[in-house]
This record gives sequence, C-alpha cells and structure tokens, in this order.
Amino acid sequence: MPINAPNILKIMASIVNCLNDEQLAALANRFIFVEYVPDMQGYRLEKHSQLIHGRRLVMRQVQLADFGLLYRAMQGKRTKLPVRLLRRFKQELYDFTLTSTPTGHLRVASIDDTRLGDDQYVMSIGKVSDFGLKGLNGLTANEWYRDIVMGDIDFSADDILQWAFPRLIRQNSGRLPVNKYLARAKGEYPEAEAVAREYTFDKIVSRSFREHPNYAQGYCSIGEIARVEGKSIKKATRLMAYLPEQQIGLDELEDFLVALFEQNAHILDDDDSEVRTNIRRLIRVYDYMKWGKPCLADKSK
Repeated sequence: MPINAPNILKIMASIVNCLNDEQLAALANRFIFVEYVPDMQGYRLEKHSQLIHGRRLVMRQVQLADFGLLYRAMQGKRTKLPVRLLRRFKQELYDFTLTSTPTGHLRVASIDDTRLGDDQYVMSIGKVSDFGLKGLNGLTANEWYRDIVMGDIDFSADDILQWAFPRLIRQNSGRLPVNKYLARAKGEYPEAEAVAREYTFDKIVSRSFREHPNYAQGYCSIGEIARVEGKSIKKATRLMAYLPEQQIGLDELEDFLVALFEQNAHILDDDDSEVRTNIRRLIRVYDYMKWGKPCLADKSK
C-alpha cells in the first residue's frame, strides 16, 4: 500500500494528533514506513516527510519488492537493554544468591507464562517447562499419569522417584504406575519397587472385572472397542478393562491413550470421576505391560 493511501494517511493523522512537537521530533528516527514496489531490484532507503494538518511528520521510508531483504536485516538486529534494567537484574540476582530465597520479583518460568505479572522478572537457562515454576513438589497425580503415556515432564526418572513419589504414593492409596521410571532410573527405590511388584495385571484389574469376561460385550481387542465405542470415552474405557490380558495389544492401548491426551491434554481433570478412574486404570495396565512385565520376565530367568 503506497504511503499516500487514504487509510495510511488516517493512521498518520492519528499519530500526529497524539504527540506534541517534541515527541514528534523524537519519532523521526523511529518511524520506518515499508512500501512494497513490484519488480523493484534491491531496495531504496530515504528520508520522507508528510505534511498532516499543518504539522510535518518525518520518517524513514524503505521501498522494496523482496521482503526477504528486510527480514534478514532484522534477524541480525540485537535487542538493547537499558543499563538501569541490567542493574536491577544484578541486584535481584545478588540478593537471591546471598539469601537463597527468591525475591518478590524473581521467578523461574517461561516468559510466555500468563501467571507471571508484568513486574516480575523471568530467568531461564535452557529448556523451561511448566514444572520449572512449581518444581516436582507440585507435581499432581494426574500429571504423573499423563507423563507415563506422553513423557512431557522434563525431569529424570531418578528426580521423579526421589522427590515426587513419596508424597504422591501416600495421596493415592499406595497406587501409582511406577514401572516406567524404575526401568529408566539409575538409583534404587525400594518403596517404588514394592509397589511395582504388587500391582501386576491381576491386581490392577479387579476380580469383579476378570470374573465377568462377558461384560466386554463380545469385543476381543482394544482397537475394536476404540473403533466402535470411541464416541463414548466412558463406555470405551470401561469395556477395555473387561478384556483379559492376552487380548490387550500393547501398541493398540498406547495408540488409544496417546490419542486421548492429544485430543484433550487435561482429560484426567474431567469432572466425571468414572472417566478419570477408567483412564488411570488403563494407564496402570499400560505401564505394567510395557515396562513392568518385561522386567519381571528378566528377573525370573
């Protein structure tokens, strides 16, 4: 759009009306108008002024056809930080180092985290996940279960078993899927290992389920139930629990669980407690079949 287009002139008029003469003069080195000129080779950079309502708006005008020239120039531009801001960062970090306690302004989180106020500083070294803000002490059971399937907690298996497991196992009646973390951990965790030994398939799926195979309504696989009953998550996840172990295909179960979380990342926070219970049960079965059962087989040799 050319610089003298009516809509552009309206915008410029609004700018001029909002600024006094001093501010208008300061804008001259900051206002850059980029104009597309078809078939132009290279670019043209020149000073331009526009008389608006008797006041002169000075700017820089760039004309070009290839916007790649502009993007590459902007890519090499480094952001400059005011010295006073750097001094405030230094003071906050100095206080943090001396006291080992975060100040009221210093938080560790993603800069895009909407929970942070505009007056808070964000420090980040390397990858920052949601758990960087609250730490493993804030890990919930639902997040634990989801990670068994999706693997999106950015902590090692040893960290999870050491710092999160002791609290969560007490809050969840001694039941948590732990085989994945035990298979990947370098240390030894007797309490978690005891949970893994106790919760085999026969213990995860209650006797009332196993003694009534007809409750599966004739279905013989996870995939079949997902295809036919997939529109009702509650019914599909309930029917899957009635399948005997030999009819549960690990790949099909994994595909089903991954699809659930891809469609709704917070499905375990569903208000329907039956849905949550059903999905958690299937995740415990998945954790046992993928990591626990092979481990038990190796130990029996």
